[in-house]
Amino acid sequence: MFRKLIIITLCIILLTSFQSAIGHSQSNSAIENSQIKNSSFNPDIITMINKINQSILSGYLEKIVSFGIRFVGTENCRKASEYLNEEFQNLGLDSYIDSWRYPKYKCQNVIATLNGTDPTSDAVIVLTAHLDTTKNSVGANDDGSGVAAILTIANITSKYHFNHTIKFVIFSGEERGCYGSFDYAKKAYNRNENIISNINLDSIGNSTCGNIVQARVSKRSFQLYYYFKEITEKFGNFINMQVQLTANTLIDSQPFIDYGYDAISLVQPKFLEYPFHTPQDTLDKINYPYFENVTKVILATVVELAEKEIDVQVRFVTPKEGYIYLFNIPILRLPGFNIYNTGLRGMTYLIGRSIARVNITTEEEIVDVIFSIDGNANFEGMKTKPPYEFKIKKSRMQLFRLRGKHKLGVYVCTSSGKTAYDEMDFYALKPI
Repeated sequence: MFRKLIIITLCIILLTSFQSAIGHSQSNSAIENSQIKNSSFNPDIITMINKINQSILSGYLEKIVSFGIRFVGTENCRKASEYLNEEFQNLGLDSYIDSWRYPKYKCQNVIATLNGTDPTSDAVIVLTAHLDTTKNSVGANDDGSGVAAILTIANITSKYHFNHTIKFVIFSGEERGCYGSFDYAKKAYNRNENIISNINLDSIGNSTCGNIVQARVSKRSFQLYYYFKEITEKFGNFINMQVQLTANTLIDSQPFIDYGYDAISLVQPKFLEYPFHTPQDTLDKINYPYFENVTKVILATVVELAEKEIDVQVRFVTPKEGYIYLFNIPILRLPGFNIYNTGLRGMTYLIGRSIARVNITTEEEIVDVIFSIDGNANFEGMKTKPPYEFKIKKSRMQLFRLRGKHKLGVYVCTSSGKTAYDEMDFYALKPI
């Protein structure tokens, strides 16, 4: 009993220190407890990254650019999607074209799957980029480079087997408001897809800032940045690259965050400068030594994630994203319009007090489950045994009732000291 009390106390101390340091930087599930420093190399990763070179990257990139301007919904975009789907299938992957339609645009995503081999795991790593371009550019860098990197990684990894599933997804509609990524994230959430990380690639081919790639990430996914940073240190003798943390950007990783998944976008520094969104975004601007190194970092990280054991994971079960709740009853599932740049995609709306419930996956003893509102632990939401649920309301330390937009979080601590975290946004239509 005394040992358990000490562990609970330590978990509370850890929670407090995490909140004051980086807010919601805890990651959901597998990445949270990854400790890869000083670990032995996986020789297969070295073999895989050594296969990445200018020849394979340029071959894919030149083919993508050959379709010309690929504005969303155009024939060029459709033909390029068909090429990608066929290429993934030729690699032996399960691949299909998934069409989407919204009031202003319609187009398609390409989704290819390398199934995991662990029958006990439903975890998925989703590697993404966008195929579409602006109306005046062939998009060699934005984002032909991201698509070519994914094809290269798929080509190499398709010859191997990993514990968890890897999905290679090419979106359309990014340049007009992230339509394709929103459609995919919404559908993935509705089919209960357990995405442990989304790694999005956007303009990674022609940096003028040396061996730096930027990680654009929200607070909830900071651990993904730290994971990438550790990978660059671990494989430093094989990959000449540094990862730099910077502010989140409203690109294709954002819909994943909106639907409660950890996500990160990798971009080159100064990617908004020339030749961004101009006719000069052409093949001759690609810096292949840089492009190769970024692709190597991404491949190594994806493979490490796909092999990593998941020690503890927590996920909100209710309330569900994208619903209106009257107390505990979901009275309306929202149609899911792509309300770009508002922070309301996938929003959950509450009328009255609703009960939050979580699903926890671990083989270890759970010693503490702590619910929080806007980063502040609610002591009435601290649980040491099932059921792990919390009636959403303000804490005793908050002066005013909850109204408008808030963030609901949950922390889990195990007997060995491991932790996991999940969060979701909700909007109180009536003060709680």
